[in-house]
Amino acid sequence: MKIIITGGGTGGHVFPGLAVAEELISRKFTVLYVGTAGGLESRLVPPKGIPFFTVRSGAFKNQSFLKRIRSFGNLLDGIRWAISFLRKERPAAVLGVGGYVSVPVCLAAFFLGIPIYLQEQNVSVGIANRFLGKLAKKVFLGFDQAAAYFSKKKCIVTGNPVRKEFYVETPKINLKYPCLLVLGGSQGARSINEAMVHLVSKISEKFPDTTIIHQTGDKDFQWVRAAYEKDCRNPFVIMPFISDIYSTYLKATLVLSRSGALTVSEIVQVSRPAIFVPYPRKGQNDQTANAYFLREHGVAQVVEQGEEFEPRLWAAIQETFQTEILAEMVTKFSGLRRPDALASIGDQIERDLKV
Repeated sequence: MKIIITGGGTGGHVFPGLAVAEELISRKFTVLYVGTAGGLESRLVPPKGIPFFTVRSGAFKNQSFLKRIRSFGNLLDGIRWAISFLRKERPAAVLGVGGYVSVPVCLAAFFLGIPIYLQEQNVSVGIANRFLGKLAKKVFLGFDQAAAYFSKKKCIVTGNPVRKEFYVETPKINLKYPCLLVLGGSQGARSINEAMVHLVSKISEKFPDTTIIHQTGDKDFQWVRAAYEKDCRNPFVIMPFISDIYSTYLKATLVLSRSGALTVSEIVQVSRPAIFVPYPRKGQNDQTANAYFLREHGVAQVVEQGEEFEPRLWAAIQETFQTEILAEMVTKFSGLRRPDALASIGDQIERDLKV
């Protein structure tokens, strides 16, 4: 059986897509991946040995009139290419994992009568998946609140697909050896990096026994490391990118990060308290919804960017980074952890396709 996975642009779409791809391959499916030439998927998928193909598409949200016209032309070209591609490959189903790149392939599948599945990572659903949800056979949800955007009979709450190691029993948090883990997503986050550089001397004074692990992204790595070397008296590790994120989470007692769906889901699975700084976007803001969802469950603080960002962030760090507060937050993760999302998605597709 052949499955086409499509979607990408950011790690929040690509990494779940890759996790599902590897699960389906382990079940003897043939998997092909369709993305864009300029998206993160073009760099992450081929090294996995998964055949990768590119399609033209374009964003419409928050774009100028001329860019929307160009995107519409690219979308039509993408649909024509995808129809030809699907006729040639004859897949049993198409799985969209989000991002505007998934639209032409899923639309082509609909025109050809090929079953469409969606995987929605966020609490708040973007335009592409809201539209494609009307055409989909099933929608796999990372969070049950997202069901409000789809037909209830199509929705299956599986949790977000993360790598296999996240589904084992996670070692408990070690409050005797405090560690602050700072993340900004796979590309880093300039605002978080700048705030930490300004706050690191205060952290050294207030929390002298705390180790800091900081993922900066490639662009900010050099100057952030230089600032730490100058002002930080704590043990610290500065890296542009953390490849073994699971083991790094296990060292953390508090995570300071963006609140993309993948990061939020990983933090839930390892039960690590967090301070989220959502990436600010115009209109529908999925990261803000994700962050406040965890705050409502008592496992995270939220500090939005804007005026007095650094003082508010410093206040949140001081308030949260206390043994009794962290211990209490950890106990509240139990109702949020999901069983193996990969197994749930794989089982459902196998049942539907009668493999």
